[in-house]
Parts: sequence; C-alpha cells; structure tokens
Amino acid sequence: MIVPIVIHAGAEVAVFPGDDRILLGEGLFETLRVVEGKPCYPRHHWFRLMQSADMLGIDVDLPYCEWVTHLEHSLRKANLETGGVKVLLGAGSAPRGLLTKGEQPRLVLTPFSCAVNTKPIRLISAPWLRDAANPVYRHKSVNYLEAIMARRYAETAGADDALFFNLENTAMETTIANLFLISGDTLYTPSLSSGVLPGIIRGRILELGKEQGIACLETELTKNQLEQADALFLCNALQGIRAVQSWDGFTYNTSHPLAATVTELLSKDTCHERDSR
Repeated sequence: MIVPIVIHAGAEVAVFPGDDRILLGEGLFETLRVVEGKPCYPRHHWFRLMQSADMLGIDVDLPYCEWVTHLEHSLRKANLETGGVKVLLGAGSAPRGLLTKGEQPRLVLTPFSCAVNTKPIRLISAPWLRDAANPVYRHKSVNYLEAIMARRYAETAGADDALFFNLENTAMETTIANLFLISGDTLYTPSLSSGVLPGIIRGRILELGKEQGIACLETELTKNQLEQADALFLCNALQGIRAVQSWDGFTYNTSHPLAATVTELLSKDTCHERDSR
C-alpha cells in the first residue's frame, strides 16, 4: 500500500532516495485543479495515472477511493480552497541499471495556490519535430526537459509557448496544453495518433461536444489548416480553455462564440466535481 507524502508551505520535504527510478525519468504526474476545496475530475486523472502506470510496469496498489482520500487529506492539510494539487508517482527504489524494477512506489502530493490566466496566448512553432510514434508523449511522465527547452525558446522569441509538430508536419500540442482549431461551426483537434497526450479537458470537450451536437473531429491538422482557421484555443486541466492570439505571425479571433460555448459547457460539467462512482 502506498503511503503518500504531502508537501505544503515547506512543512515537509519530500526526498526521493537516490535509488528511486524517478531519477531516471521513470515516474508520472497529474495536476488537478482545485475549486471550492475539491479536486476537479479526480476519476479521470486517477484512470489516466493508473493506465500509464500499468503500461510502464509500475506496480502500484491505489484504489480510486484511496486516491480521493489522499487528495482530500492533502487539501485539508494545506487549507486550500482554490488552486491546484500536483501528484507525483515515482516507480520506486531499485538497484542500478536500466532494466531493474522499482519497488515501493512513492506518491507525493503538493497543493498550491494559483490563478487562472485568461489572457490570449502567443504561439510559435518549436524548432524541431517530434516522432508521433514515441510512446513517451502518450503519458504524463516526469520527462519534461524537452518542454522546458521549447518553452525557453518561445520566450526568447517573444512568444508565450511553443507548438510542436510531428515528422509529418502536422500539429501536436504545446509544452503544457492540447490544441483545438475552430473552422466555421466545427471543432478540430489533433488525433491521438498524431502523438499527443490524451488530455483530461481535451477528452471532456469531445464528449460534451458530442452530447450537445457540436461537430468535433479528431484528425491530422496541417499548417495550412492552422493558417486558415477562424480561431485556436488551448486547454489543460489547470487553466481550462485559453484563446490563442497568434501563431507564427498569423492572428486569430480570441472571442469566438464557439469557444465561449465550450467554455460555458465546461463550467457546468458535472464530471468536474468530485464523485465516488
């Protein structure tokens, strides 16, 4: 059974021992938004974490009820009403070597305060291409050096974030968010086969769109399609939806009515709340 470590305001320091596989990049994380003292989409985050842990061979016994208990305990301990909580799952201690298997995975929860940034974002294409077949991109792993380098490149170029493209030169995602394109009355987003992370909000937008009769297509998005788009927006679990002001010099409508509709649907989403189903 996992014994969670909760960090808040420096009250505790979580130190992964030097033999933990997370120091080789063998670890996962989830970042949940917190509203009115409750974690948002806890079941969705738990399912993705457990699915990735299983795929990576991380032997973790964490039933959903215990997951929720750990989250709620961390938020009470931090007395947090609004913000987020980051959850790290390390693969556990193991002898040296790439093929050794970790034991006793560690779960570290860090509640934090933050505000939602609604300012439209400026994007620039990352200067290198990703391989869509790389399985790392399909998991929310702690391997974030590439994203850090891309974000620094964007900042140096006067942008806010970098948009990745794959070897086929179709759009993927930014360093921290999934991408949506609006053309007419249709939503488009890169398919999972493009090499993107199956984002929690991305998935809910597709599900809500289907329920509400909004045309939503998962497909390959070319640079020409991005150039001709009416609007672009990004989404992630912490920030929700954020309009794109520009990408590589092309500008977009930052107050598109369809984006506003999707934002409203998310604000009323019942799956947003904690549940015990």
